[in-house]
Amino acid sequence: MSNENYANFKVDRRLSTILMAGYPSCERALRELVDNAWDADAAHVRIQLPDILTDNPIVIEDDGHGMVEKELRSEYLNIANSRKARKGERTPMFRRLVKGQRGIGKFAGLVIAETMEVRTCARGVETVLTILKKDLQDGEIDIEKIPLHISTASCAPERHGTCVTLRDLKPKYPYPAVDRLKEILAYDYGKESDIEIFINGNKVCNFDISGKKFVCDIPLANGEMGHLEYTVSDRPVSCRKSGIILREGNKAIGKPSLWGLENDESLSPNLRNRIVGELVVPQGCIETTANGVDFLEGDKIIEDISRKVQAETKRGLKEVCTVEFKMAEARFQRMLKKRLESVPEYRRGIVKERLERLIQRSYQAGETEERIETLVNLVLDALERDEYWHVCNTIEKSDRADVFHFSEALHSFGLADMAFMVKQANRRIKFLEGLYALAQNPATLEKQMHEAIEGNLWIFGPEYSLMFSNQQLKTIVEQFLGRTYSEPDADKRPDLLLSSSQDHRRLLIEFKRPSIAVGREAESQAKMYADKLTAELNAPLDILVIGGKVDDSLRDEYKSQNLRFRSYNGVITDAHDQLEWLIRELGSKSATCTLP
Repeated sequence: MSNENYANFKVDRRLSTILMAGYPSCERALRELVDNAWDADAAHVRIQLPDILTDNPIVIEDDGHGMVEKELRSEYLNIANSRKARKGERTPMFRRLVKGQRGIGKFAGLVIAETMEVRTCARGVETVLTILKKDLQDGEIDIEKIPLHISTASCAPERHGTCVTLRDLKPKYPYPAVDRLKEILAYDYGKESDIEIFINGNKVCNFDISGKKFVCDIPLANGEMGHLEYTVSDRPVSCRKSGIILREGNKAIGKPSLWGLENDESLSPNLRNRIVGELVVPQGCIETTANGVDFLEGDKIIEDISRKVQAETKRGLKEVCTVEFKMAEARFQRMLKKRLESVPEYRRGIVKERLERLIQRSYQAGETEERIETLVNLVLDALERDEYWHVCNTIEKSDRADVFHFSEALHSFGLADMAFMVKQANRRIKFLEGLYALAQNPATLEKQMHEAIEGNLWIFGPEYSLMFSNQQLKTIVEQFLGRTYSEPDADKRPDLLLSSSQDHRRLLIEFKRPSIAVGREAESQAKMYADKLTAELNAPLDILVIGGKVDDSLRDEYKSQNLRFRSYNGVITDAHDQLEWLIRELGSKSATCTLP
């Protein structure tokens, strides 16, 4: 038994604004209809695009919860009344974040078609609604009074979902392109594990984006074979959309991962985030958690996979980006050659090397050629105005037989050196002013002080100015803290910085919050660090504990030992005094001299 009658739109007061909204392409409009399926908790969406020069319709079918006639009238036809506002931010079954914002996605199909048919099934009832574009464009009829043909009929109780059919495609719009639609949907849905989208029978994958594609087999430690497909995209994608997802059979396991590339310091984040793909392994070959949604840490097969995927994807990155870099480099060679003619010959090699490194890193970071050219010109302009450059040019051009001019040039070199030190000292004073303000803020955390000081160890004195912290030292600290402050003591985990000098001496700094006073508890912790880390490093270890205030007895007791306690204000004040003294001394020596 079927029933036929009419329905009407229910109009929100924002209608005039919404009807002005458009879609930049047919593919973007179709994505809105897929968003509706996502909000309906669909697990599968099938899109059928017609061949060019045919009269076939576009069909978007999903297996979501569907609608009965009452829901279609009160919700679907309620223009500009978003689903999120009515039912909350998450869907009921899969707890997805709702994409519908304005309640107008239903009109997306009418961007490219004259007729849109909505056929939806829920709870044993099939409801069919037909919307004609010409009726909506008739300015003489109030939109709330437009009769929309609606019919209902019985269907199998287990049937559910919605099928949108777009007929009478508008000739002035190009037909939707399969590849372009796949790329758009891949960005939003390619890495979702609870929805599958098919376009003309082909599944949309997370690596269906523009770029160079790679396919290879990965031998697994158990003798089986995994299949890796990935793309090095033309441009960086967001962190959420990048990475290689692991599938066991057809089920996603865990979250997308870079499989160790995130720890490779030779790769910039923007370069790493150009990798998008998936690795499919046979069913049952990896150990998963009880619910089957993640793999177990320490699985030997996973560790083996990680090494091989990392090596393969890095090879792909190198292949793509080496070619691109060489192409970019070739475009700059003529400009560099011309500009480098003004650089003293003995400096050309190092200047060229650094400029090429600048171009490469800028390109990897996704900068445009115009911005890279601006950076190159800025660096060369700065070098040409550098006092050292000017003096070295004078030395090079002077006739060494002319003792007077040659000695004058050497004297000027010393003055340029002093001028540089004065500039550096003034810049460091500015840094100390900012560091002091940070230390005075009661909300400042030890991690924030760590980040500010890590690259500026000169503030502790000249003997620390050449110290640095590399990845190996960071790993040692991370492993030490992981062993010492595991659950339930994880909340007591300190913030430590381990650095080294050229003579292999180590400095361990423990940062306390600027609002915390350093006392006997810090002393016992520091001694524990000294005992455990000195044995592990097999090298002399100086330990510095730095906080808001320091107990006077600690300050005096450890004054001459390798374990020291300092306050942030004390460190900053000492560094400031040393810089002020340096500026005064350099100023007095150069007061009567001028550079040529």
